[in-house]
Amino acid sequence: MISKTPEQMMLYNARLKFQRDEAARMRMAEEGGREAGRQEGFREGEAIGHAKGRMEGRIILLQEMLGLTPSAPEELAQRELTELNAIEEQLQRQLRSRG
Repeated sequence: MISKTPEQMMLYNARLKFQRDEAARMRMAEEGGREAGRQEGFREGEAIGHAKGRMEGRIILLQEMLGLTPSAPEELAQRELTELNAIEEQLQRQLRSRG
């Protein structure tokens, strides 16, 4: 090992500390970013679930108002939000045309 002066050792140790601190900051940022992403995904999924539930309820209500056999909630739960929206719009048109 090459001998170093006290000043060189101090600079070496300061640089080593900086590198370790920077690596720790990067790990913390990555972990925080993943957690934030998980939380955002959870909130988004929850909002979609609530929207689908409300729409499923409206579809069943419209079917009952039209005298149709209501769809099973399990059947509606398997459909995409856009498909549920189209079903609801079609049922609303049917209801309006009756009146």
